[in-house]
Amino acid sequence: MISRRRMISALAATGAVGAAAACSPSGSGDSGSGSGSGKGGKSLTFRLWDDTAKAAYEKSFEAFEKDSGWKVSIDVVAWDDYWTKLPLDVASGDAPDVYLMNSANYVQFQEAGNLVAIDDVVDGADKDQWQKAVVDLYTRDGKLWGVPQLWDSIALFYNKELLDAEKIDPADLSFDPSKDSDPLREAGKALTVDKEDRHPGDKGFDADSRSRFGFNSSCDRQAIIGPFLASNGADWENDKDQYAFASKEGIATFQYLADLVNKDQIAPDAADTNENGDLCRDMFAQGKLALFQSGPYSLSAIDEAVGDSFEWGIAPMVAGPAGAKSLVHGVVAVGNAKADDDQQEGIAKLLTWLGSADGQRPFGEMGVSFPGNSDVQDTFVDYWKDKGQDVSVFIDAAKDPAPADTGAKANAGLTAAMPVFQEIFIGRKSAKDGLPEAQKAGNEAMK
Repeated sequence: MISRRRMISALAATGAVGAAAACSPSGSGDSGSGSGSGKGGKSLTFRLWDDTAKAAYEKSFEAFEKDSGWKVSIDVVAWDDYWTKLPLDVASGDAPDVYLMNSANYVQFQEAGNLVAIDDVVDGADKDQWQKAVVDLYTRDGKLWGVPQLWDSIALFYNKELLDAEKIDPADLSFDPSKDSDPLREAGKALTVDKEDRHPGDKGFDADSRSRFGFNSSCDRQAIIGPFLASNGADWENDKDQYAFASKEGIATFQYLADLVNKDQIAPDAADTNENGDLCRDMFAQGKLALFQSGPYSLSAIDEAVGDSFEWGIAPMVAGPAGAKSLVHGVVAVGNAKADDDQQEGIAKLLTWLGSADGQRPFGEMGVSFPGNSDVQDTFVDYWKDKGQDVSVFIDAAKDPAPADTGAKANAGLTAAMPVFQEIFIGRKSAKDGLPEAQKAGNEAMK
């Protein structure tokens, strides 16, 4: 089973504590040369960064090879080396023929002329079935630059036993920073207890002895910051790929999230969650966190850790004044525009296959993630249905998402802004003071 935090969300460089924490490696070693030379006949190289996804691609490529006559060699380069090795291979002419790409890095490869324009090489009805949010994310200068492979969105994991005891319906939760309280805060207080079963606001409540928390307000760009900002009507970036989150709505959102930690005391301490991006997920699996907003990348870890210890489910993400606005991130397969001419036919055929329902069916059937082709997304739904979970809520969340990060230096911008975000969550800076500072630092880094 693949770790989707590493396969997709980490790919987007928007994990719990920024690019450094999210981009942890999941695979290692190589199974191919990484060269697109095609020596020895009709052969292609395909590169990815997660060894645990290799089996699904191997199954897919078996059918492709029989149909097309092109043999595909899979090259696995661990995440820690992927974005260092790839630019060097591109510069030396040794880049693979087709390789996986994330949204935080593709623009620099596209602007340098290294990527095949998908519209020029892929025809057919399959394109109409590709996940729209991912297509939009990788469309630039009027063309699409990658074939959607895997994607994720955001929803709310909940501990059914704990919520039933407090008569809380997770589908009814919402937030509003302009109000003195709201359903999320009220539910969070009811679900948070100290060692004497007292709740925040109760006489004698001891925050230092909390044994259970209500909600995972933490410095997580994809699951918390992005959705809450958009759901409160704030923009992350403007149309020039510059940060614009330090608006009135953005400041209110960040202060609200920080207050859930430090004032309302319903979320784990930021000093802990800033250091460990998986802490809230692990606490949920241990029954120490009642509500956990996250993506399908957390499914496997939660399912394996919870076992039969308690009943859990998945509800729509927490909605704000502007509605529920999930982030959607996806991984695409890109073609090497600089590969030899005799490779281009095979590259076009492989990209077409990777966008087809048959080419992507193993992703869902083997529980990797939601396939980018909507015709086979039910395979992933069925995989989790057999395990007792309805993951269709993630599909609904992807229908009207908030814009994700764009721009050639998105990684650099988030890396610069994230330490200031962490200071806001921990309470050392107010959102009013810290958010303009983070916006300035991020924009400077993206110049």
